[in-house]
Amino acid sequence: NFVQAEMTDLEEDVRICQPGGKGLFLPLGGEAELYWDTRLKVILYGTGLIYCFLGVSIAADMFMAAIERITSKQHKVPVPGADRYVTVQVWNETVANLTLMALGSSAPEILLSLNDVIKNGFFEGKLGPSTIVGSAAFNLFVIIAVCVNSIPNGEIRCIKELGVFVITAAWSIFAYVWLLYIVHFNTKDVVEVWEGVMTFLFFPLFVANSWAQDAGLLTWANFKGFFCPDMARELTDGDEGDRPPGALQRCCRVVCFLAGRICLRTTRLVSGTYGCFIRLVCPRAMRRRLSAERATADEIAELDDDAVMEVEILDKEGEKVDCEAGVMSFKSDTMKVQAGDEERKYTVTVYRRNGDLGRVTVRYYTVPLSAVPGYDYEEDEDELTFRDSVHEQEIEFTILPKFHGELDDKFQIVIEDESGTVMFNPKRDGGEEKNILTVHISNENPKPRSGWERFLRFADRALNVDEMRLATVQWKEQILESIYCNGSREGQEEAGIQDWLVHIIWVPWKVPLAITTPPPGYLGGWVCFAASLLGIGVLTVIIGDLAELFGCALGVNDSITAISIVALGTSVPDLFASRTAAKQDEYADASIVNVTGSNSVNVFLGIGLPWMFASLYWSIMGASPEWTHRYGESFGAEWGQNGQAIFIVQSGNLFFSVCVFTVCACICLIVIGLRRYLYGGELGGPSDPKAYSSFMLLTLWFIYIALSVWSLSTGVQDISTQMIAISIAIPGLAVSLLFFMLLLQALKVSKKFIGEEGFWGVMVSAGIIGGRILIFFVFQYQ
Repeated sequence: NFVQAEMTDLEEDVRICQPGGKGLFLPLGGEAELYWDTRLKVILYGTGLIYCFLGVSIAADMFMAAIERITSKQHKVPVPGADRYVTVQVWNETVANLTLMALGSSAPEILLSLNDVIKNGFFEGKLGPSTIVGSAAFNLFVIIAVCVNSIPNGEIRCIKELGVFVITAAWSIFAYVWLLYIVHFNTKDVVEVWEGVMTFLFFPLFVANSWAQDAGLLTWANFKGFFCPDMARELTDGDEGDRPPGALQRCCRVVCFLAGRICLRTTRLVSGTYGCFIRLVCPRAMRRRLSAERATADEIAELDDDAVMEVEILDKEGEKVDCEAGVMSFKSDTMKVQAGDEERKYTVTVYRRNGDLGRVTVRYYTVPLSAVPGYDYEEDEDELTFRDSVHEQEIEFTILPKFHGELDDKFQIVIEDESGTVMFNPKRDGGEEKNILTVHISNENPKPRSGWERFLRFADRALNVDEMRLATVQWKEQILESIYCNGSREGQEEAGIQDWLVHIIWVPWKVPLAITTPPPGYLGGWVCFAASLLGIGVLTVIIGDLAELFGCALGVNDSITAISIVALGTSVPDLFASRTAAKQDEYADASIVNVTGSNSVNVFLGIGLPWMFASLYWSIMGASPEWTHRYGESFGAEWGQNGQAIFIVQSGNLFFSVCVFTVCACICLIVIGLRRYLYGGELGGPSDPKAYSSFMLLTLWFIYIALSVWSLSTGVQDISTQMIAISIAIPGLAVSLLFFMLLLQALKVSKKFIGEEGFWGVMVSAGIIGGRILIFFVFQYQ
């Protein structure tokens, strides 16, 4: 097979396992690997591919840990019209899920697609788009099927943020319809610059749309008020003073609101950058700024210290909060304590008001802000018990010493009740679900005494020295845990054969990644974010080479390898994470909404980024000899005049694969909607419907894989033939579901007579006899 004529540099479609073909890193043995035994190459490349998926799963876990640290950041904002502050998340939950969280789960596919285009010299790649669509199919069909069936019989998990789910589901369908439009209907087989740029820009639009829904801007009432002002006018009884504004005014309000949000975010970003610059360049100005912040904090603390705990706790409307077990509350939202050269202990009182019936228990724990546990205070978590008719209990906490010149810090003490027996003061930070006390640790020795202490103060301003010290300790522990079997010397002594086998398999990935990827403690998680992303990028490059080698050794198309093996390997970690979330969470958002959001992000970033770069590259660089050799005859007359060039994407097989996925995705979303309507939730429910739904979704995935493989193997390009194949698959889905329903009912009936084992024995025997008859007739036909 390798005796070929000499190949020139302009030869196209040279596969990686052919003479002249190569990847970025592989094959390591060069062209000598071409002459290895085919079965040996299949085993080696397949094993290497699976092993690299294990490495990606470890790097992805580190990446998600960094994202969780970044998105968990909190800050305090003032309450309008009140002299107090409340704690809020810096990151909006929906925005965090659709940006950093989705990027974390989709990073392997996105980086693989980007690498595929760059590796091929900005020509189209086979692995990237096919992996994106194949991964989307696995996520939507297989992951949701597993999550539906993982809920115990009779239990229900429903989507809490239904509006966000509708938005993400609509965008996930639109993303693939848009893909069909740009590669087939608008300019067939051609991706223009504006198409690549728009595909990428849909990502921020998608995030903004989801955020607007989460923020309550996209409500039915707002839509009626915007598009049907007459209806809104009727609601106001025709009062001129209450008449809703006109369409132009409404548009201006929306534009001004969005512009205001953008300006606010930009101002915060510039303010943060300016603050870092001031810390490093002008420490005197920073000292004045810190002094002003400390004075403000002192004023708030003094107000809170002078506060008196009310006898009865009222809600925001001034009505008494009724709860026989009691309403728990701190006296105030903040507390100021002093730190010096020695360890100090303080107490804070938790009050029980409006009821004292029975014995109740509340849980309390500490949460770091700028203070670092183990360096500024001792981390604590325990329970506080109130006996019958007891109205007060105290929490004791420890403040650790501070060096001279160290900056002031803050941490929080949170009380909550997971059982729901008691209530909490709605006027305190945290609201009705919990109460939060922010402890301000003031250094009673704010001036440094020596040059070393001045240096530490300067470093503390820029980096938070205690946080860096803790992260360094965690990094050392992380490396040691990766080296020892079971994570420690003591655990290694108790390890068995199975533990050692698992450790030997994982340790070649765990140790290098533990050394090169620091823990999330550095700079709020951003160092870990960048390092783990780089690790995923390197591994996806190796996976790209191995996938091409494996497919070439098997003699199958690279796109078939991408939609099946590569998509499966990059999505399996998400499968286990979603299944765990479905079983543990109260709602189904983490299992379903993240899937639809991730599928949208896959297209807008995983295809939008590489196609935007490739289209810009050819628009700027113009036609190269290789481009002319590949596409001059087909596209040169229209797109290659005067040395110009365009990014070409052969849409035949991709068009059919995306069509199949879009049809199956619509069926899947209909099934999800029917489950919510019939059973009250998307996940779980009665035993039989749960099994039917899971089987149907899994069958959709098999249909997608089968039709895509058929198209790629046969090379069918005729649209009518492809549409007939899809039309045949839909009744096949119904027949398969009917057969499964009959089989399940037959299994139930058989348990009364021959038992479950006897039933499956009969089914296996029937399958063997049927298979032999089928083989007999096939040979007779041949």
